[in-house]
Amino acid sequence: MDREELLSRMSYDVKGYVDNVMDMYNAPFARQMGIEIVSVSNDEVVCEMELRPVQMNSMGRGHGGAIFALVDHTFAIHCNIMHPCTGQNTTINFYRPAQGRLRAISHPINRSRSLEVYEVRVLSEEGKLVASAVNTAFVLK
Repeated sequence: MDREELLSRMSYDVKGYVDNVMDMYNAPFARQMGIEIVSVSNDEVVCEMELRPVQMNSMGRGHGGAIFALVDHTFAIHCNIMHPCTGQNTTINFYRPAQGRLRAISHPINRSRSLEVYEVRVLSEEGKLVASAVNTAFVLK
């Protein structure tokens, strides 16, 4: 994705931070995992990832680590839009096996000068809840 395409997926309230989001999009691990940005706003970030054979567990389902990678990167984009942050803690719950295309949706729970907390939900192609997480980031000064 180039800068212009990314801008088309960003809401007006965050377009001024396109370079920050572009850097997050181009992170080598995210590119290797196949994580794509669907939309970005101050109140919601949506990313998707098609599970590939290399991301499956021994039972042929999406590996928890791959699902966590989607959660973590969606959260990372959200908390790093306007200022640099680093992940501090994540609690994740898995509800059902995953296959195919997954969608992660991040919403802020609380933002303060030093900590930001987000909820990320991962949905299957059918819209069923695959996993949910609460993620905390430390705001870097």
